[in-house]
Order: sequence, then C-alpha cells, then structure tokens
Amino acid sequence: MSLRARRGPAPALVALVLACVVLLCAPRSARAWVDVNVEGDDVRLTLAPSGQVRVEHRITLKIAGGPLRAIDLRGVDRDAVPEADGYVVPQREAQVNSLASAIPIATELMPPGNKPEEDGSPALPVLKIRFQNDRGLGRGVYVILVRYTSSLANRITLDGAMARVSWRGPVWDDGLDSARVTFDFPAAPNEPRLDDGPAAAGDVAPTAAGNAAAPVTLSTLHRSVTRDAIELMRPYAPKGERITWSVRADARALRGALPDPSRNAPVAVDEDGLAAPAQRALVLACAFAIFLIYALLVGRKSVDVALAAEAAVASARPLVPIPMILRALLAGASLVVGLAIELVLHRATVGALFVLAATLFASHLPARWKAGARLRGPGRWLPVAEAEAFRDPPRAPGGHLDASTRNGRIVAVLVLAAFVGGVYLLSDISPYQAQIVAFDFTAILAIFGTGLRSSLPPDPGSAPASFLRKVAKLVRREQRKDLPRIVGRIRIPEGSTAPDELRLAVLPRGARAGFVTIEIGVVHVAGAGGSIALPEVLLRVADGSECDRALQPLSRHGRSMRGRKAGERVYAFCPRLPTARMTAGLVTRLARAVASAAAQDKGPRSTAAPRRAA
Repeated sequence: MSLRARRGPAPALVALVLACVVLLCAPRSARAWVDVNVEGDDVRLTLAPSGQVRVEHRITLKIAGGPLRAIDLRGVDRDAVPEADGYVVPQREAQVNSLASAIPIATELMPPGNKPEEDGSPALPVLKIRFQNDRGLGRGVYVILVRYTSSLANRITLDGAMARVSWRGPVWDDGLDSARVTFDFPAAPNEPRLDDGPAAAGDVAPTAAGNAAAPVTLSTLHRSVTRDAIELMRPYAPKGERITWSVRADARALRGALPDPSRNAPVAVDEDGLAAPAQRALVLACAFAIFLIYALLVGRKSVDVALAAEAAVASARPLVPIPMILRALLAGASLVVGLAIELVLHRATVGALFVLAATLFASHLPARWKAGARLRGPGRWLPVAEAEAFRDPPRAPGGHLDASTRNGRIVAVLVLAAFVGGVYLLSDISPYQAQIVAFDFTAILAIFGTGLRSSLPPDPGSAPASFLRKVAKLVRREQRKDLPRIVGRIRIPEGSTAPDELRLAVLPRGARAGFVTIEIGVVHVAGAGGSIALPEVLLRVADGSECDRALQPLSRHGRSMRGRKAGERVYAFCPRLPTARMTAGLVTRLARAVASAAAQDKGPRSTAAPRRAA
C-alpha cells in the first residue's frame, strides 16, 4: 500500500490558471467615449464698490457620446469661492427659462498642480464641476450655470477720474467661436467704456504683416438708475489662451477699492480679521491634538510590542531602530506636517511624503526569534483527556492596538468606521481633500497592522491544539468503520507544572505485534508573515518486532531513529504540505499499513533534516 500523500487536483489547478490567463489577455470591450465641445461662455461680472466681484459663467456644452460626469474650468481666480446654487440644464429649456430638467452641480476649487504652463507661468487653479446625478450628462447640448465670488481690488488701478478694471478669463483648450463678458458696475456719473489703452496690449494677435494689432472687441453699453453694464464680445477666443478683458469705469463706482487721499476714512472693522486669530487657534489646537494622540499611540504600540516579544522569548524590531520616545515624537510631528501641507498648502505629493515618514516611524518588522531560547530539559509525558488537550489557549490580555487579536480587531473596526465617516463628511465639502485624507489612513494601518502577536513564537504547549483538533476530526471521518483510539499527550518539564509540548497519539485497532503508537507533533518555525506550523508524524515500534520487520520497506520514505525507551525504534514522516487534511491522510495510511498484512514499497516523503528529537 502506498504511503505517499495523495496528489492534489493538478489538472483542475492548471485549467484554472489557464482560464485566468485567457480572461486577462482577452480583449476588453471598449468603454463609453465622450466628445465635449465648448460652444460658448457667457460671463457676467457683478462688481461691488469694495472691489468684490460675483462671477457667473453660462457655459454651453455640446456632448457626443457620454456620459460626462465632470468638467474642469481651468484658469479661474485663485481666490475664488464657489457658490452652491449652480445647475446644468438642456439648452432647449434654458432658452425658455425652464428648470424642469435641471441637474444640480457640485463645484470645488482644486489646488494648482506642480507642472507649470507651456509658457512657463505657474500652474493655473481649476474649478471642478461635478454633475450630481447617477448617469451624468448624455448626448446633447447643455447650459451650465456656475457662480463664484472673488476680489478684483488688486486689479483695479486709478487713472485720473476713471479706474481701470482687468479680468482674465479661463482657458479653453479648443477655443471658442465667440467670447462675451459683461461688467456690471454700480451707477456713476461717467459711463464705463472699453479700455483700449496699454493695459490691454498684452492680449494682441499678429497681423499678416507681422505687426501686433489689438484684437477686435465689440462693446455695448446698458445704463439704468442703479447699475451700469458694459458688454464686451470678441469674434473668437484663441485655443489654450486666456483673454484679458479690461474696461474703464468711474472711480466713484469703486470708491471702496481705491484709496481716497482727500479725507481720512475711518478704519473699517474687518470681521474676517477678528475671526482669523480664533481660527488659527482652533487649527493649532487640532494640530497639537493630532500630534499628541498619534505620538501616544506609537509609543504605546512600541511598549506593547516590546513586552509581548520579551514574554515570547523574541526580539522586537521597529522599522526605524531609534529610541522609542524619539520615534513617537517624530511620527506625530511628521503626520501633522504632512496633513498641514496637504490640506492647507495643497501640495499632495510633499504632504504624502511626510505621512509616509510617519508611517515608517510607526511600523514594526516581524519579531526575531532567538535561536535556542527554548532549550528543553528532562521531563515526562502524560496522557490527558481530548477535551483538555484540544481546548483553545487562553487569550492574552491587552492587544488593543494589534489587529491579530480580538480586542485589536474590534478597536481597528471602530477606528476605521470613524475614519470613513469623517472622510464621507469631508467629501461633501471637498472631494479632493477627502481622497487625500483617505490615503493617509496608512498611518493608522501601520499601528494596527504591524508588530503583530501572530508573528511571535507560539507556546508549544497550547498552540498546536487547534491544528491537532482538526487532524483528529479528519482521522475519525476517514476511519468510521474502525475508529482508532485518540489520546492527547503533554510533556511536563521537571520543576514545572506548565506543559512545553502537545502531541496527538493515535492507536489503531488490530495492530501488529510490537506496535507502540502513532504520534502527531507540530513544530513552529519563523516565516515571512509569522509562525508556520510544520506537522510531523512519528511511528513508534519495538525494535526487531514483527511490526518493525514488516515496516522495514518504509525506512527509505522517512527517517529511522532510536526512540526514548530502550529497544524502541521511531520512523518519522512529514506530509507533502503542512495542512491538517494531508496530515490526517498520512496518519490514516500509516494506521492501515500497520494493520495490513504487508507494507507496500511506496510511502511518505522523507525530511531532509530532523526538526526535533523523537
């Protein structure tokens, strides 16, 4: 009878691998394509005497394909504050002022990128417009209404009795057939007019003769009792260029944005200035709280890892081998600096590097097992009841920052739920910042997911219980007709009451003369992600007995050695894979071979080197 472990379903595994390769290499169906053409942008600038401006864009989009879920408005004012009353509506409804099919939009000012523009100027800010419906915008023509507030005070210059006002429009990659901007001022004695002086000379187009000529701009004036509006229109907008619109208005209409040297104006109370110190104090308090909490967590985790490693006769290994206090302080400081750079300075890459540094300071490598730390002295083997031998070991206290323990998993789930809730709330304010903060959860994962107790050397007197329990269950299932007797065995060292090893003894019925027992032991070795259980099956017989002579052909499939007692011989076998199912199959075959008339030539594979003395 063959004692080799049964071969796995190799053809099925090969077929599964081939199927995965075919699925990965097979051509995928083409995704939906979107062709967007901006046909027009009607802008209205409503200015206040203080220089504050409300910018309103009416953008006409022609979409082919789809769906379109978002669009970028590149080149808006850097101090733009989006308003929440925007929408998108089909053009046919916009022409009759109907909002029956209007879809609300969400706007967010994205920080400028690190890559400069083609002309070498700094990167432009982007106003991202997201359509708040499940399907996005399909094929058709739509009108988007988006508003934001800004300040033109620093772009208003005094020129005698008139004030020159300049504003630069967004960038359209494909250009526009016509561009129109309306400046709406408070009413004043002098009417606003187009500024065709030197201030507008920066936006020119070359003529056929090679000279620079001012672009053609048409203006239309609308005056009322309270407001003066001047409409500017150009027949085209260049591709990828920003148009500078400039007008001249009565300085008295913008008296709040210009200094008045004729009188000493009273100092205005800046409510934002009064609120700024309180906001800064709140931000600093939150930053200090994050620093303190994270530093304490890193320090507490380091202490727990060190104590657990010492109890398991191992060495803790922080990823950055520096003193614990310094490592905790650097971790907290790096996290705070990274979050500040990401959320305040809007530099995601630089901030992510600091968060990565905090993650490294908080991480631990698997503990190093000390060679020869568990040297065994003399002891005696005792049989114990199966229920006593196979009960799970008691849970160690603590472990609230360790995801490999039950307490740690509960705390980790609660922290994850709180973090997800915070990111969800932040996504309503700024989806961009919410995505950045979501990636920063790696700093929390470093605390719960490294330095695990599962990587420590397990207790050999209790750790094999769950594995041996599975083996006993499988052996009983395979030998239902002739159930063997299964007994747990523990080794008690001299001078101690705690066992230092646990084995499983299997006694088949009707065994040959000279048979002693079949024992299953488990040896734990250090692996890349923790301990690895390697089972070993020991067949004990009396030296020179009938059973020993019948099992002589098995010697080339296992290791043969002398046993603990005089006149005892031990054959050691290992399953091909360290699984409970293969171990149980090996025990079953050995039991049948002991009880059969003669052993067959084939048997289990031998081990290259002994793991433990029999």
